[in-house]
Amino acid sequence: MQLTNMHLMIIAICVITNFIIPTAQLSIGFGFIVGDGESPNAQCASAPDLPLLMAFGGIFTLFFLGIAYGFIIIISAPSKPGSDVAGKMPKVLVGLCSCFFGAIAFIIFILTQIRVYGAYSYGFQTGIANRNDFCKVILMHGSLAIIILTYLNMFVFTGVLLFFLIRRAT
Repeated sequence: MQLTNMHLMIIAICVITNFIIPTAQLSIGFGFIVGDGESPNAQCASAPDLPLLMAFGGIFTLFFLGIAYGFIIIISAPSKPGSDVAGKMPKVLVGLCSCFFGAIAFIIFILTQIRVYGAYSYGFQTGIANRNDFCKVILMHGSLAIIILTYLNMFVFTGVLLFFLIRRAT
């Protein structure tokens, strides 16, 4: 199956989108870590570690996506007949690195969800969600948007992965 320019453009848009979302997460996280010289408790009393979780989540997601796309390129390349173990070793190492960074990114993603949803439920149960000292609006709304976009990111990445795997099989 030959890739047309349209296929390549769609794949490029998907890959770029995959990298924009964690970059936004990273910038929001680091923006609130170093922003205004405030302590994290002043920025978000109910979840002071939220900016840190978002920053680390963005870092590990970027590492994971970079390595994972490298892994997709390696496994989708045509294999040489009679290749030895030394030819398969880079695939195994890149796959293990991708799995490692993916697991850490997924754990941080789950922790971020727990902190965001916990802060929202705490704020609405105690009635302080509308006060100014509860949590900065852009931090909480940015966190929720990043969570939703990360789910979208997972679907896009899975779609690109399946496309390459199906393309290799045919």
